[in-house]
Amino acid sequence: GWNVSMPTSMTAAVGINWVSMVPSNCFGCGGGQTGCADTNLGDGILGWQANPGGGFGMPGNMQEMIGEAAYRVSSDSVADPCALPLPTQCTADVDGNGVVAVSDVLLVISNWGQCGDGTFRPIGDIAPLPYGDCCVDVADILAVIGSWGEDCTPRGGCCSPDGVCTDDMTAADCADAGGDYFGDDSLCADQNCTPGACCLGEVVCEDTYAYWYCIVQGGVYRGDGVACADIDCSAGCNATAGCQLPDLGGHGSDGIIGATSDANPSAGYIVADTFHPTASGTLTDVCWWGMYIDFGALVDCGPGTGDAFSITYYLDDADGTVPGSILAGPFDVPAVGIPTGEIIASGLGDIAQYEYSASHPPVDVIQGECYWIAILNHTTETCFWLWETAPAGDERSAQDNNGWGVNDFDLAFCVNIDTASDGCGVCVGACCVDLVCTIDTASNCAAIEGTYHGPNSTCADANDCQPIAGACCMSDESCLPDMLDSNCVAFGGTFMGEETLCKQVDCSPDWNDQIGGDDGSDIGGNITASQIFEPANAAYDIATLDNFSFDTVSHVISIEAVIAGWNGFVNIAPVTNYTISVYSSPEAAGADLVGDVYAIDIVVPNLPTWTGAGELVQFDIDVTLPAGEYFFAVIPWNDFGTNGQTGIADYAGGTVGDEIYWQANPNGGFGFGPFQQGVGDAAYRLTVE
Repeated sequence: GWNVSMPTSMTAAVGINWVSMVPSNCFGCGGGQTGCADTNLGDGILGWQANPGGGFGMPGNMQEMIGEAAYRVSSDSVADPCALPLPTQCTADVDGNGVVAVSDVLLVISNWGQCGDGTFRPIGDIAPLPYGDCCVDVADILAVIGSWGEDCTPRGGCCSPDGVCTDDMTAADCADAGGDYFGDDSLCADQNCTPGACCLGEVVCEDTYAYWYCIVQGGVYRGDGVACADIDCSAGCNATAGCQLPDLGGHGSDGIIGATSDANPSAGYIVADTFHPTASGTLTDVCWWGMYIDFGALVDCGPGTGDAFSITYYLDDADGTVPGSILAGPFDVPAVGIPTGEIIASGLGDIAQYEYSASHPPVDVIQGECYWIAILNHTTETCFWLWETAPAGDERSAQDNNGWGVNDFDLAFCVNIDTASDGCGVCVGACCVDLVCTIDTASNCAAIEGTYHGPNSTCADANDCQPIAGACCMSDESCLPDMLDSNCVAFGGTFMGEETLCKQVDCSPDWNDQIGGDDGSDIGGNITASQIFEPANAAYDIATLDNFSFDTVSHVISIEAVIAGWNGFVNIAPVTNYTISVYSSPEAAGADLVGDVYAIDIVVPNLPTWTGAGELVQFDIDVTLPAGEYFFAVIPWNDFGTNGQTGIADYAGGTVGDEIYWQANPNGGFGFGPFQQGVGDAAYRLTVE
């Protein structure tokens, strides 16, 4: 966990006070649930939980805990150590050497007559229990004599190589017996010392080794209670049953070769895929394929730095597109990548393929049910692990980075039970091509250059691919109702969006709008880079800024931008947050991408209706500006290695804008200096009161 502290100015009343520290944490935004650890210290008065809203169903909206909360309160006065209880075990072992003997008597005598003054407890004050008397005197000598010869060496549970656990053993005795010491004060009842099958290579299998001992010997543990007679140590990742085998190619509509699934703090992604057992059984073995990429240096960095894999299984009880509740795990599994000799072609050059295999405790699955498996690495430094993709099964996987997002590719792995080749059933949705609607997979829809409306969508959801009428603004500021987009443009108008009404729109010119119609008809094909990269690529941090002028004091309440990308960009889902900056000049942006007039970081944008290329995002801001010219920028924080490059689309409508924009790159990675001017207008829209 994390130890956090904060200053307060609370005044405590005399007597018992109750204190709580409550994190504000977004459960649905990827933060999950937070809590307070428990402690073995305290005054014996148990803690409480309070739930005023009643969601947890506690009687009276509160309940007593089973322990005490791990809080530490510091005051401006020093607590008297003599007010704290003495240890209840081996109190007379004054020097802490593990035995009550002459050295303890000598230590008491050397401190004879000392008494605490409220700031310390004198060494040797060990009696009477439970608090002592804060002085070293006869009572302490008698306590040492009364415990003479007591062996105070810490003891705990010890698991022997044959799977037998014995309590009350010292660490040294356990090691001498060839066992594994579980720790001081541990009990066998709280530990796992169950033997199971251990594969030592592809031929030798031993039934007598416990999990820990198998791993120490370099073996592959096949599960508690699993017998060698029931497994085949030679069965590896080349099986045909239960497999989605890789083919070294890219998959999904974007041709992805691998998906980052790494808890490395610089990455923070976890990936999961579906599987569909054709018979009920017990999962104990998994194999999978992957690769390593340093996204800062843009090179193959295999075999990685500090592989540490975990495997988690999920039920399919969410919406069918992402993992649901956890079935089992996470299991920390020892797995070392073995180069296969195969090469995966990529835009970064050739990438080496690695194969992995591991065993974990048994997990029961049922025939016909759909499950998810997540394989997560925990690397360090700048070398990230990617789970390799596989040919189409159900074209359904998911990646979690502050919330699960849907992918349209499958991942390469095998489990030790037979699975359906099409996973949990091929995922399809509405696909529009030339105003014709069909139900197809995402990859097939992309292959025929159609517009895919999402998994499980219907033609009715897509309006049978037919255009929907709306309001059309003409150049004379008049409005034509019930116009189709194409007809509105043919008449020289601006389509205001599907299902819009003339009474709802303002057809007067908006000189702060460099986006235009919600169909993207005013957006051009150029993209100018705007992105905060991962720390390793900070030299390339860049902003696209455009100028807006105000004749009077103006209150800007929102900014919109059309985000697009290239070089591996998929969509805005992996973007972690956005910086919205207002600058006094391009020079100010070239000095610091944090706006000198105004700046704010926003994690989740609003998503207005948009059917054009790229993605339209909107941010509520609150900045009042005196009359003058200002430079606005929207800067996505986007990991290049995971989601390529992001930028701002250009405005090609021609009715507003001065055909000038700027890019600022304070750290100089792009080589054009702190800033540069370009020809065009950035797709920004301001709402001004």
